[in-house]
Amino acid sequence: MSGKSITNALLELCDKRDAAIFGAGTSARAAARLLAEHGIKSRFYQQVETSHADLSANASAEFGEKEAREHKLVVYSPAFRPDHPWIETARANGCTAICEPDLCAECFGGKIIAVTGTDGKTTVTSFLTHALKSAGYDAFAAGNIGRPLSDFCADFAESGENTSQKIAVCELSSFQTFGMSRLNLDALLWTNFAPDHMDWHKDMREYFSAKLDAASRLRPFGGKGKIFICGSSVSEASRAYGAPLPDFAKILDFESMRKNSEMNFPEPFTSFAQAQNFALVKSFWERIGLDCGDLARAAETFSLPAYRFGAKTTVDGVDFYNDSKATNVHSAVAAIRELAGAETLVWIGGGKDKFCPLDELVVALLECADAAVLIGQTADKLSKQLSELPLGAHKCKTLESALGKAYALAKGKKAAAVLFSPAFSSFGMFSGYVERGKSFENALLCLKNRKYCK
Repeated sequence: MSGKSITNALLELCDKRDAAIFGAGTSARAAARLLAEHGIKSRFYQQVETSHADLSANASAEFGEKEAREHKLVVYSPAFRPDHPWIETARANGCTAICEPDLCAECFGGKIIAVTGTDGKTTVTSFLTHALKSAGYDAFAAGNIGRPLSDFCADFAESGENTSQKIAVCELSSFQTFGMSRLNLDALLWTNFAPDHMDWHKDMREYFSAKLDAASRLRPFGGKGKIFICGSSVSEASRAYGAPLPDFAKILDFESMRKNSEMNFPEPFTSFAQAQNFALVKSFWERIGLDCGDLARAAETFSLPAYRFGAKTTVDGVDFYNDSKATNVHSAVAAIRELAGAETLVWIGGGKDKFCPLDELVVALLECADAAVLIGQTADKLSKQLSELPLGAHKCKTLESALGKAYALAKGKKAAAVLFSPAFSSFGMFSGYVERGKSFENALLCLKNRKYCK
């Protein structure tokens, strides 16, 4: 679609009125920027629980029937559920209400490979993008991995670039796939499924269905047919919730691969969790007919995303692992079990309560760890369930003090390891897992230099 055609399509959606943007974060600003590149003004609406002083410029905290009649297009950010009262009011008054990725349906002419899952989606998105670029394709990573697709589309509109040969590898959360209705996908890679986000979704069935919604947006990948590849935990959930996967879905049984010794993959994909990520990308790579030798060579020059379980730092014989990106129970359990061989394992974790079951985490810690050092909103709840650990469960108010406590518990022990794998999101203490990971990194540097941070 030409730039003029895109502009006309967006103008038709807006009906010559300003667009309403729900939210004022990264995706909301990207949507507004894309619309602005096509001559369309936006008005922000942002719900806040504190004071109107927290609103961004050009934003309102109210959206009712009066405001709805002033707009024709509403673009909402992931913070808003599709059944949010503002969205229902907008639709009841004749507005088209779409999520931020759907806005790109009119603007991007290349292929879109969607990556979703409870864990591993950032690694899969990063590695697949890296491999495609290494193989000579014009690929870029978008979505939750950093920059929304709308932001890239705004760049293309500004430069006048033709997007028909580009490949967008998009990391999509359930917040984005839930109710997505306009954006067509060329492939879907679904890493796994495990409890998460029960503070946003009504229940696990809805969480699963929100991700499965993405499969309804698939179109054939050139002459290859529709491509949907997922892990076996996805098919197990499909049966449990009575939500069948499409017939064309390819299901990878990672457990069988491990038992049959089929998962001997190169660094940095040697752990079981990372081997699954490699296997998912490899399956897609083979499906579209690319050379697996190119994929293996791409792995040699690939580094895992920051603050994902990886290289250790050793201080006084204690190995420290920074796994700040573990924002849910399932990913933390994988890291804990990777270190089950340590003679002394101290786990640092906790954060914002997502109201997900904690049984799997508690069992893994009681089986593998010697102590837990707890931070954040979940510290009280976890301390009661982990009180029987050999070296106890300890609550700390800051990450710095938690690191100092973990070091004190592990110091002098043979084959000791401290694992920072929070199992929860960090809101309330940090802006996200990156800031949290940097804080751990800085605290560890202080420890290494014998300058204890209190």
